[in-house]
Amino acid sequence: MAIAVPIGVEGRLVGTGFIAGAKGDQLAVVTALHLLGHGQEFIIGLPPHGGDVSRPQRYPLQGIDARQAALVLVEPLLDVAIFLLQGVQSPVPRFISNPTEIRVGEEVLIVGYPYAVIGSFLETVEPCYISAIGHRIIGDTIRNEFILSHQTYPGSSGSPVIRKTDGTVCGIVRGCLAPPGMIVVGNLPLGTDSNITYSTSAHLIPGLIEQAFKIGGIHK
Repeated sequence: MAIAVPIGVEGRLVGTGFIAGAKGDQLAVVTALHLLGHGQEFIIGLPPHGGDVSRPQRYPLQGIDARQAALVLVEPLLDVAIFLLQGVQSPVPRFISNPTEIRVGEEVLIVGYPYAVIGSFLETVEPCYISAIGHRIIGDTIRNEFILSHQTYPGSSGSPVIRKTDGTVCGIVRGCLAPPGMIVVGNLPLGTDSNITYSTSAHLIPGLIEQAFKIGGIHK
């Protein structure tokens, strides 16, 4: 299963990422690009429970292993950003190779730090279902999406969506339904169904990670 990590921008927790690849003593961490804003300094927290969310977690947490990370690759159409961490080793997850592997009605798990924006390092696992599969048209590009029966919280963006049956990463949480022009309070749009969450298909992530390792520590 993917190991979720809290993401900090300019000294403030903003959401979730997850360890997605490894090469030597480098780790690749994936998150949602929209979390980063115009930030220049990025921190990734390594959870003291080692990513095993089944273990009891202490709170309030007295210190966390926080590492500076280099932003090396962004893909705006997918809302994906990839960081590299030096000198860290960790297991990495499997990814779906094609979005057609996922079926409507499948049970999945969202693993992350939904309350990160209020300073919480509490990692949670939220079960939900694939309620629809979408092909979002953006210009000449089609973005493969999974729509989840899940209420997104502000820190959920960037969380891995994991197929319950085998732990394969199938998506990355982007956020809840938010039609243009809606009033937003606390990052939740008024007058919308906040129980609908969109996630980007993760089948392209392994290729992006390879690109990130080739770029190395160079900021894109």
